[in-house]
Amino acid sequence: MTALPIWLTALLLVLVLPAIAVAVQIALRRRFAALREGDHNDVAGFIIAVVGVIYAVLLAFVVIVSWENFSGAEGVVGQEASALRNIYRDSTVYPPEVRDRIHADVHDYAATAVEREWPAMSRSEEGDPAVGAVLDTFSRDVAALPTATPTQQQYVSVEADRFNDLVTARSQRLDFVGQGVPGVLWTALIVGAVVTIGFAMIFGMSSTLLHTLMIASLTALVGVLLFVSVAIDHPFAGDVAVEPAPLERVLHDFDAP
Repeated sequence: MTALPIWLTALLLVLVLPAIAVAVQIALRRRFAALREGDHNDVAGFIIAVVGVIYAVLLAFVVIVSWENFSGAEGVVGQEASALRNIYRDSTVYPPEVRDRIHADVHDYAATAVEREWPAMSRSEEGDPAVGAVLDTFSRDVAALPTATPTQQQYVSVEADRFNDLVTARSQRLDFVGQGVPGVLWTALIVGAVVTIGFAMIFGMSSTLLHTLMIASLTALVGVLLFVSVAIDHPFAGDVAVEPAPLERVLHDFDAP
C-alpha cells in the first residue's frame, strides 16, 4: 500500500474498512438473530479481552518501530548536514585555493545528494553513483590538505574526522532505505485485525445502533494505526518521507564558489 497515494491509503483504511466491517456486522445480525440475545457474551467477552490485548501490543509495537526508523532516518540526515557544515567552516584555516576546493566539494555533495540520491531513495534504490563519485573527489581533496603550519596540521586531522562522519552518516542513511516492517508482521497485523474485529462482531447486543457504532469505532481506530504504520514504513518513500531539508539549508547558507 506504500505505492498508493497517501489520501487513498487513508480513505481505504479509515473509511472504507470500517464501512465494510459495519456491513458485515449488520449482515451477521440479520443472518444469526440469536447473536442479539448475548447468551454467549461471557465466553466471547473473555476471548475478546485476550485477543484485544495481544493485538494492541502487536499493533503498538509495529507503530513504535516504524516511528523509530523514521525518526532515526531524520536524525541521520541532520548529522550528515552537520558534518558538511563543520567541514566547510573548518576549512577557513587553509589558503584560498584550497578553501575554495573544499567549499566546492561541500556544495557538490549536498547538491548531488538532494538532486540525485533523494529521488533514487524514493524508488527504494540504495544510493546514486554520482554521490559516490563526489565523495571520491572529496576524499582526495581532504587527503591533499596542506600541513605547512601547526594550525593546518591540527585541522587536517579534524577535517579527516569530519569527512569520516559524513561518510558514516550517508552509509547509515542508505541503510534506512531498505528498512521496513517485515512481511510476516504485516500478515500478523492483518490476521489480528480480522480476528479482533470478528470477535467484536459476534458479541451480543440488543441495540443495533450501539453495536454498529462499537464496530465502526474499533475498526476506524485499527485503521488509523495501520495507516500510520503504512505511511511511515519506509522513511524515504511515499508521500510521508524524510525530506532533504538539512542539506538544502547547507546549499542555501553556503553558496557555490
